[in-house]
Amino acid sequence: MRHIPALFRRELAAYFLGPMAFLILLAFQIIAFLNFWELVDLLSRPQRSLSALTDPMNSYISGSTPFWVAMLVAIPALTMRLVAEERRSGTIETLLTVPVTEAEVVVAKWLAGLVMYLVLLLPFAIYLPFLYHQARFHFDLGPVISLGIGLTTAGMMFVSIGLFFSATTRNQIVAAIWTFAILFLLVVLTLLVYYYAAERQAGWAEAARFVAVLFQMQSFAAGQLDLRVLTLHLSVTAFMLYLTVKVLQLQRSRE
Repeated sequence: MRHIPALFRRELAAYFLGPMAFLILLAFQIIAFLNFWELVDLLSRPQRSLSALTDPMNSYISGSTPFWVAMLVAIPALTMRLVAEERRSGTIETLLTVPVTEAEVVVAKWLAGLVMYLVLLLPFAIYLPFLYHQARFHFDLGPVISLGIGLTTAGMMFVSIGLFFSATTRNQIVAAIWTFAILFLLVVLTLLVYYYAAERQAGWAEAARFVAVLFQMQSFAAGQLDLRVLTLHLSVTAFMLYLTVKVLQLQRSRE
């Protein structure tokens, strides 16, 4: 694994060779500002429910529709090129002929995608000190840390899914569409399935709630750090990275 740092720097630098990374970062900065502005406006209302706003992260991130819509678009956009572009241009063959393993390539690309994902979250964190010190709204830091951990492990899972689909095709658009479909399933459809099951009092309603990412993030934002959810995220991440390594090994054996 000694080649991972060099490969990681290569992949991270590749993000900023084009305008896409900058446009995504700008979009998330705008969303963070609008969410913060809406939160400040909500806190300034005399009729606000303080009990509902003990943790501002519930309305600031976990319950923000623009945030999740942007995330569903950003993750496929950031991961679609990781392997697909190299396969299309033929540079993946050159990369795999040097003394590096498929596992090193996969881990380096995944780490680069994960760092970019975490960078997208930075604008949301930047505004919180202003809310705490300038607005004198002394919210509990525990739920913020809990949500940060949950968003990180969820991001690890999201990026690994995008990396896998990027490795299965030469077409970046196809990789992005498949990644979007799976993330849409995890974020949106699981929520709808839970409501459907709960309305009919089905026995599997709690199982649907457990895998629904939005419910997971709401629990994290409330300070409930469920180790079962973290284990789920990390298990899916490890499995998808393993599949990606196997895909690259299969492609290498055929060439």
